[in-house]
This record gives sequence, structure tokens and C-alpha cells, in this order.
Amino acid sequence: MKWIPVGRVVSTSGIRGEVKFYYYNEVKEGFLDYTSLFALKGDEYIELKPEGASYRKHFFYLSFRGLSTVEEVSFLVTKELFVREADLRPVEDGEYYEYQLIGLQVINAEGVSLGKVGSVMHTGANDILVVEGERDMMIPMVEGFIIDIDVGRGTVRVDIEGLVV
Repeated sequence: MKWIPVGRVVSTSGIRGEVKFYYYNEVKEGFLDYTSLFALKGDEYIELKPEGASYRKHFFYLSFRGLSTVEEVSFLVTKELFVREADLRPVEDGEYYEYQLIGLQVINAEGVSLGKVGSVMHTGANDILVVEGERDMMIPMVEGFIIDIDVGRGTVRVDIEGLVV
């Protein structure tokens, strides 16, 4: 089974076992469709059943069935929460999930390989592709730098002219 990170618990909130959760996806409505979330505890994934969820100021505030105190949810602080890959909503043509970018070949406009996507950094302004290659580089995920992302072909085509590397 493949586990897909969907966000990170930032802190506990209040005294009733609620957590403050940063959801990675820009489309917040889809998060409420998940009936189970999973967290790594030791070396196994434990299932968390959301009972309550509200969204305020860029964060979800979640409570889970069977966890009703700060002490019971404190192990989640700073941990990523996951879903099963099979539970992800299907994407439209030309769309992708962030985890699908990891490992894709990054090529320039002429088709020359620059390396592979190692990770995606989330900043306040825009996301950044971290490319691992002969020369590691960071490429903003904005129009002008990203020409095309083709998960099926396994490539991200970029234009890095003018990018300080």
C-alpha cells in the first residue's frame, strides 16, 4: 500500500484534543472527503477518524474519534498525515498530485536533462521544484519557468533562462 502525505499537524489547539493542521493541497474542499487519515506512530501507520473539521486562516482544525485531550493528540504535532493512494480523488487530464512529481526527469526547453525532481518546497509566494542533478537547483513553479509537466511521460520541461542557479 502506498501512503500519500496530505499535510502536517502544526500544533494542538484548545483543550479538547483538536489539532491545527496545514493541508498541502490548494483546493481545500477535497480534504473533507477523507474519512480516514493515517499517522506514523513508531513504525506503523495508525488510522485516525476525523470527527470534526473547521477551516480558519489557512488551517484546518481537526478532532478525531477516540482522542479527546491534548495529551492524546500531542504525538501528532509536527507529523505528516497520510491517506491511502487508492483514496485520492481522480485528477483531470493535465492535473497531478504533488507526490507524482518526485523523481520526474527535469529537462530544459532543448530537451537536455537537468536532473530529477527531489522535492517540492512550499513558500509563502509560490512552490519551488528542488532539482537534484549535476548541479542542484531550485526552480519556481510559476508560468515562465515551468513549460510543461507530463506525469505520463515522466518529465517536467522548464525554461531556466534568466534563473540564477
